Amino acid sequence: MSREIGIGTLPDDAPLVPVQTACAQAVRVASVRHPCREHVAISLAADSFPASAPGQFLQLLCHATEDSAAQVHAWPAGAFPRISDPDFAGTQAYLRRPFSIADREDRGDETHLTVISRAVGVGTTWLDRLRAGDTVDITGPLGRGFDIPPAHVPVVLVGGGVGIPPLLYLTRVLHDRGHADATLIVGARTRDLLPVDLREEPPRDAAPAPCVRLPGEAPFASIVTSDDGSVGLRGLTTDALAAWAAQRGDAARGAVVMACGPDPMLRALARQTRALGMACQLCIERNMGCGLGTCLSCVVRVRAPLRPLGWRWALTCSDGPVFDRDALPDYD
Repeated sequence: MSREIGIGTLPDDAPLVPVQTACAQAVRVASVRHPCREHVAISLAADSFPASAPGQFLQLLCHATEDSAAQVHAWPAGAFPRISDPDFAGTQAYLRRPFSIADREDRGDETHLTVISRAVGVGTTWLDRLRAGDTVDITGPLGRGFDIPPAHVPVVLVGGGVGIPPLLYLTRVLHDRGHADATLIVGARTRDLLPVDLREEPPRDAAPAPCVRLPGEAPFASIVTSDDGSVGLRGLTTDALAAWAAQRGDAARGAVVMACGPDPMLRALARQTRALGMACQLCIERNMGCGLGTCLSCVVRVRAPLRPLGWRWALTCSDGPVFDRDALPDYD
């Protein structure tokens, strides 16, 4: 059974927007595969899942629900309970973990959602051990996704490392909406940390090629980069975008860049796209305790001309995680 919940906030300087629909439910693990070292792609089969958009995310409970018994600590009168580090250093994740939707495929009354995780801690290690038939408790879809431009506008999707998954889902949606001029740029430190399936060996000169297998068999060309040159172009995603812009010439100025990845990459892309005269949307990463806009752990500064300082705090989980580049003063 699922239950619907309302999410969303109304910032001081924002127009009224409808509250999104999300749900919390236990879903079945349909399949598990490892696209590369340290990454796992998990397909989750959900019943009657609400509408979603690329850039939105799920909150996953990274332990079995039957293992979630509460710990009891004495609360002395007039003092705080004594809780030490070992109380939090067990084998179970206390908080849910946010994961971008890497793909969505509706099959009748059942929706298959893909998330891609990299094992870095106790929660993601639990996900790495899942097998088909297991059950995972999820909440979603959460947050605000990418603003998809009209079909005639050139689009460049730029993803680095664990920021690649939402762009894979975005390729499916762009293809479904009739976009023909879209290019995917993905980068990783090395070949065996690239969480995508390759159709063929990517060119090493940043020439776009149909080398990445995309959801829904989207026919878009891709450019692959690696820090060590073990696959594709030796360099950064910004190097690939510079090469793409040089190939397009003046036509590049009308393109929209949609990006997700580590903060240094996003900051560099913000500067680069501004210099190239390209619009840019950034899907940013922050630590999220709840994903629903209640714990206030994922704040980010956004421009607010009506405020005395010219900015205000926004919540990445509900006001984002996708923001227009020019709305983020820390990305200038």
